[in-house]
Amino acid sequence: MDATSFYQHMAEFARWKDIFSQQLRQSQQWFNDHQNQSQAARHCLQQALTLLDNSSFTVACVGEFSRGKTELINALLFTEYGQRLLPSKPGRTTMCPTEIFYTPGTPTDDHSGPGYVRLLPIETRRTTTSLNSFKRIPKNWVTLPFDVAHPESVERAMNAISQVKLVDASDARAMGFDPQQLSANQDGLLEVPRWRHALINLDHPLLRHGLRILDTPGLNALGNEPELTLGTLQQADAVIFLLAADSGLSYSDVTIWQDHLKGLRAAQGQHSSIALLNKVDALWDDLESADSVAQNIHDLREQTARMLSQPIENVVAISAKQGLLAQARRDQDLLQRSNLPQLEALLIQQLSHNQQQLAGQRILSDAARIVKSTRSNLKSQLFRADRELESLQQQLHRPAQFDAQVQSLRRDIRKQHQQYHRQQLDLRTYQRQIDQHCQQLRAPITSFQLEGLIGSTHQDMVKSWSFVGLSKAVDDFFQQLRQRMSRVEKETRTANTTLLSIYERAQNHSCSPEDASSHCFQLRNHMQRLRQLEHQAQQFRRSLGNIFNIKQRVIGRFINSLVQEVRAMNTDLNTAIDHWKQEALAPLSHETHYQKSLLDQQMLHITHLNQQQSSQTQRLQTLGTQITQQRESLAELERILDLQPCRPPQLLQDAPPPHRTRKSMTAQASAALVSTA
Repeated sequence: MDATSFYQHMAEFARWKDIFSQQLRQSQQWFNDHQNQSQAARHCLQQALTLLDNSSFTVACVGEFSRGKTELINALLFTEYGQRLLPSKPGRTTMCPTEIFYTPGTPTDDHSGPGYVRLLPIETRRTTTSLNSFKRIPKNWVTLPFDVAHPESVERAMNAISQVKLVDASDARAMGFDPQQLSANQDGLLEVPRWRHALINLDHPLLRHGLRILDTPGLNALGNEPELTLGTLQQADAVIFLLAADSGLSYSDVTIWQDHLKGLRAAQGQHSSIALLNKVDALWDDLESADSVAQNIHDLREQTARMLSQPIENVVAISAKQGLLAQARRDQDLLQRSNLPQLEALLIQQLSHNQQQLAGQRILSDAARIVKSTRSNLKSQLFRADRELESLQQQLHRPAQFDAQVQSLRRDIRKQHQQYHRQQLDLRTYQRQIDQHCQQLRAPITSFQLEGLIGSTHQDMVKSWSFVGLSKAVDDFFQQLRQRMSRVEKETRTANTTLLSIYERAQNHSCSPEDASSHCFQLRNHMQRLRQLEHQAQQFRRSLGNIFNIKQRVIGRFINSLVQEVRAMNTDLNTAIDHWKQEALAPLSHETHYQKSLLDQQMLHITHLNQQQSSQTQRLQTLGTQITQQRESLAELERILDLQPCRPPQLLQDAPPPHRTRKSMTAQASAALVSTA
């Protein structure tokens, strides 16, 4: 696999999103132009576009200092600039967590677009304010713009990330550092990073295609920034845990794995965590045979996999330095020996998994279904209109028969119109049932109740500011949250039973039992998120050990971060309920609305045909013109659907014919209800 493979897959991923977004935007415009967009269609298309626009692929590089994280990032981003992007010379490395991304910016903000390094001073650690809170306060950051066309400008801005400053021991402790682990100068002052966090907005093809990179330098950063573990790492699509092949696992390596990364495997799957034995070139020995060197490296991978309880396929030995050098020299043999392509292969595997997960989101399927069912229904309507026109043309020179045929068509259309009108009334009743279930789903998790629980937990902590008091308060907090979620889970089962029965009773729609099940409310991810937060809270308490008293600011930041994550989880759950309220019946609602809209137009055309005083030939020409306009509308929609997303398999394919025979949907209920837990 060549060095451009990961880039090619990222480009393909971006192209798939762009084409799908283009289809949805053009579909929105098509509905607006023809003034027949249902509320369900409007919501689903907009939510699908928002999901696609905000999707990205985040790679987090985690490890202690001097493990080669920065050089690995340089190797991944080398192809565009032909030089190191981040400082990685001896004594010059990233000293704070660094996020690398691309954002085009806004016209009103000169520093919001690509071409800047934004730095948060380390002094902000003296507070308990979280990183996310500081990200919303631009005045606390130092912004260093750079011009990618001038390497000196880029280097100057990037080198700032590795700056340090000298402080006394009390200041170091106040900012969360252990003075015994810091270097001191001859005056006894200690060296600490100058910056707490760095944001790099860079115009790079990989970043444009949706790649985001997080570099976390060392245990101190993870220990002092709880939201990195509670939030950022949890949301990463791939986590690369860097180790030194020439020294093996250290105590701090094991601590990082146990306290911050091990839980990610259960949450995200084994493929999301990659253990990387970097600097494997230190094991290359020209005095030994190639087979012997390969065996030594394999033994090291096996040992590491066993110690981390990782599959050996996810333990890769590479040399980022040699991979970077191979790209600079265009040396394919050295590139293969560096094993950088094998890491790319694992990232591609995770990227494909990420893409399939994105494509499987129900809102994207709903948006696609709405567009293709509209095409199917419009085709059916045109087929009926052509037959009606043909039947009228046969009576062209028989005035009595012509008028009788028009009246017959009016009766048939009115009968169908009444049928869809009754369906709309039924859907309003069904929607009220869904609304009632949503009220019951929200009842245990209102923001008022959550804030009350947070307040009482904080009071319990203040009364007993000790390790035991903290542990009991946090345990009680999560017990209350679990009880509330259990009530939501119970109501979810009831709501989904109602939903499946609605789909089974509804008539004249193209939804299969599987489609109905896919619209059941899903609680699994929210329950899993709660379990993750509780696990991380337990890990944090264990990591305090006997240094509780000197880490009160860190504890304060952890509590703030934990509360922030719980609030975010609660907000996400309430948002999911709101969206389910609008999306649960979306396929039924749109098909009924659109079919009734087409019948309204058809009734109007036939009524005009009956009322016109012109000749029969002229009236038929008017009807033919209206049919031609509908055919042009269909052709326009066909052109939109002819756009070809590359991967994964297309969502916007031909719809199944409407009103097909459906087997009972109650057979789907058991699996659907189990999947929500």
